[in-house]
Amino acid sequence: MDIKLVVTDMDGTFLDENSEFDREAFGILKENLDSHNIRFVFCTGKQCERVENIVGDLTKDTFIIGDSATRIKYNGEFLYTATIQNELGLNIIDALTKIDPEQTIIACTEDVAYVLDTVSDEERKAVHGSYQNVTYIKDFTEIKSDFLKITVHDASGKCKQTAQQIDYFNNEVYIIASEDYWIDITKLGVNKGTTIHKIQSILNIDPAETIAFGDGLNDIDLFKSAKYKVAMDNAYPELKKEANLIAINHNDSGVIKTINLLLSF
Repeated sequence: MDIKLVVTDMDGTFLDENSEFDREAFGILKENLDSHNIRFVFCTGKQCERVENIVGDLTKDTFIIGDSATRIKYNGEFLYTATIQNELGLNIIDALTKIDPEQTIIACTEDVAYVLDTVSDEERKAVHGSYQNVTYIKDFTEIKSDFLKITVHDASGKCKQTAQQIDYFNNEVYIIASEDYWIDITKLGVNKGTTIHKIQSILNIDPAETIAFGDGLNDIDLFKSAKYKVAMDNAYPELKKEANLIAINHNDSGVIKTINLLLSF
């Protein structure tokens, strides 16, 4: 297995149910990957800055595809950014609000994630799990910048239905309900797979030399960028159907252990 690029989702894949990982094991793995000239990528819906906060200094020389594949960050520098025009973003937010004013909308710009100041403490906790830089506002029309993405968190688990209700925007933006509780809306043509292709182009690495790990429905796009597709044991059945391999559960360091096993051959 000739691998030059390792890509992993974070929640439900690299991170356990407490959003933690085995730091010592990952540090050793990174040294091993470096010795084999294999590059490592985190690919997640989380804000790049949130990834840096969670992973700490182990993000050094690691690519971060954050904000639902709308940004590439490497050693503190943004290499790529994709945005939604402000007016279009506000129209989408208005449509989402009319569908269900109780769901939490997270409107992300290049600087900060905006959330209404009326959301509950429980929802604020969910927001801060994925976003490091958060500003609470009274109305989304206060936002004048273009959007990286618009995300919905719905604790009632109706995101797939909501995504269908706004499918008339599909010719203007990319909409994915990665699971029952989350929707991500990004620039048309931007998803995990397309942004991985940008890194492959930067590094002159082929999809045939890439391995990808995931658990959610948005990782189907991720798998399109890699020859070797690894779904976690806890992954959605739809993703498992696309996989070459099934890794052990994310709560048991499945990504790290699988890579170590493959490197041993």
